[in-house]
Amino acid sequence: MQIDGMLRQESGQRGATERIGRLFRPESVAIIGASQKGGFATDILTNIKKWGFSGEVFAVNPRYDQIGGVPCFPSLSAIPHPVGLAIIAIPSKAIPAVLDDCAAAGVRAVQIISSGFAEQAGEGATKQRSLTEWAERTGIPVVGPNCFGFMNAANRLMAVPLDFHSMKAGGISAILQSGTLVFSLIVPLLARQIGIGRVVTVGNEACIDVADFIDYFVEEEETRVITCYCEQIKRPLEFIKACEHAADKGKPIVMIKVGRSESARQAALAHTGSLVGSDVAIDAALKKLGVIRVDTVDDLIETAAALSSTKRPHGRRVAFASFSGTAVSMLSDFADSCGIEFPPLPAPVKARLKEVFPEFGNLSNPLDLTAQGDYDTRIIDESLSALATCGAYDVVVWGRSFPSYLDMRSALGQALARAAAAAPEVVFSVMSLAGGHFYTALDPKYPMVEPKADFDGMPFLQGMAPGLKALSALIGYAEFLRNRKPSNRLSSQWGRRSAYYSEAVRIIREAKGDVLTEREGKRLLALYGLPITREALATGADEAARIAQTLNFPVVMKVESAEIVHKTDVGGVILNIPSAEKAAEAFEQIMASVRSHRPEAKIAGVVVQEMAKSGPEIMLGATFDPQFGPVIAFGLGGIWVEALKDVQVLLPPFDAADVQSAIGRLRGASVLRGARGRAKTDLDGLADCIVKFSTLCTDVANEIGEIDINPVILSANGAGLTAVDCLIVKKKRKGV
Repeated sequence: MQIDGMLRQESGQRGATERIGRLFRPESVAIIGASQKGGFATDILTNIKKWGFSGEVFAVNPRYDQIGGVPCFPSLSAIPHPVGLAIIAIPSKAIPAVLDDCAAAGVRAVQIISSGFAEQAGEGATKQRSLTEWAERTGIPVVGPNCFGFMNAANRLMAVPLDFHSMKAGGISAILQSGTLVFSLIVPLLARQIGIGRVVTVGNEACIDVADFIDYFVEEEETRVITCYCEQIKRPLEFIKACEHAADKGKPIVMIKVGRSESARQAALAHTGSLVGSDVAIDAALKKLGVIRVDTVDDLIETAAALSSTKRPHGRRVAFASFSGTAVSMLSDFADSCGIEFPPLPAPVKARLKEVFPEFGNLSNPLDLTAQGDYDTRIIDESLSALATCGAYDVVVWGRSFPSYLDMRSALGQALARAAAAAPEVVFSVMSLAGGHFYTALDPKYPMVEPKADFDGMPFLQGMAPGLKALSALIGYAEFLRNRKPSNRLSSQWGRRSAYYSEAVRIIREAKGDVLTEREGKRLLALYGLPITREALATGADEAARIAQTLNFPVVMKVESAEIVHKTDVGGVILNIPSAEKAAEAFEQIMASVRSHRPEAKIAGVVVQEMAKSGPEIMLGATFDPQFGPVIAFGLGGIWVEALKDVQVLLPPFDAADVQSAIGRLRGASVLRGARGRAKTDLDGLADCIVKFSTLCTDVANEIGEIDINPVILSANGAGLTAVDCLIVKKKRKGV
């Protein structure tokens, strides 16, 4: 059955890929809505004609016989040739009749530029549903509506309404939910002679969405990097599988993802919800999938340029060299924020360079060759050769003041070429400290070097901040590919159930309130093997005293009420109770205080609980994102959790090694490892606990809205841990 399902999935992917191929490789194109008066559709027609599309081009408008020299017909059915692609740019109310004409004429693919669908209130959603049903009924792929067109540089099909000054086919393809970004992204790349593959604007994604196009570009041989601008992720599971498909093929995805869901703005009962909103979930999901998330168009451009390289670094060790002391100072200050480190020069490299450097030179990494290096070719040659061949660096970057043409016949160009040839395992890059795609436009005699021309495909990077972030993304993506685990695919959590699933659901559904009591919650934790405190419920003072006698003093006592979430706010918690007599007094004190603060609340009694021994406190919790499922967060806990906000986020499935790596990224990791002579804590036990917790969360994802365990106390003797308190909120059902 599993093999049959995989075969059906692969068949579906091949079918979607074939249908999208009709869009980019049609034998002919018809533009519906073009006019001699001009307009959106006419601009698309003009561009297709200007750039020399290899197939036939027609216009459809009953008012004309020709538009701009292109033959015009009253309908698609009237065209005496097969129509591969229909591009529709007419009012939305007229589109149903045109779609019927598409079906009658045997059109193989459709893109709808027109707006007036689900992006508008009222009947727009009904129109879009009808469009989706038509596409499903006819099997004709439809892109859009409410989009900006598309491009295929390989066959010169420039079906967008704005013109370009140049065009070059290449390996960067784009999927955009914003039409205006076509120019913002494409023009700077073309200005640098970086080639474009396919570009599509998806609009409302009524029939074909971002996931479909990612799958298509992954299978397309010419595409090396997939860039995206996303405002929504329409089908999360299909998106996840498409991104995993891209990672399997080693094709990086660079994405701007905007938008915040309503759930992220709602107040949360537990700490976890206030720390882990939906955007944090999206960020964690993209990281797990290997998608490089960026925030600006400049970062999108530079990161795509860096990842278009044919090489991947073997590690994170970066060396930087330039003629500028200013560059050295600025880079040293800024690089750390981008995740870039510059390991010091090895002693043999220093000794080698000391022979050629002037006395006033400073031998360090980043390396300032000084202005003298611009005149003394030995300094350039020895520096680049030493950095490349010493075995201490995975990436060597040459820094320039501004983005301009690099003459490979110059002393610098030849030194770079020799160093790159001598160390083929090292990735070389040239980076300008200043950005400025305008330089080539100001002086066309000095174009940027095309990425594949030199240094095994590594392009120039423009601007210190975007360039360093792009370099960090290149290094990070190479690490991601090396460290991927087939067993930890995000898509594999869908439908996964452990042996504890049925009992866990029973515990949750039998709980009467919307919030589980602490004891109910701990039953759930214990089911999955999480260590909890010993405790029992007392309904009277004498019973509290008897229970306390069975536990080790001191004990803690807490009110139990499904209606009271934050017990300390109503005087419902007393710590360090030393004896049975004091336990009886504490019972009466808690009941009086709670009844005073919350007279209407139903109180089940008071829980008498053993006190965990003091030690570092961890917050462990989860929210359940509607798109990506359980989002596990942990960090230093107790009363400081929201103040410190020192948390790491993981999405199941993951293993203990993944947790250990995340623990190391906490700012307070040194506290857990025994800083200032304190005992080391049981980090292996903590990692095991978090893995078990993730199994629980995967099982109950459809039942629970939020879980907060705060604190988990790590034993000060370095062995063991205990979940002291927990809050579990049931998922809100629709309509409730």
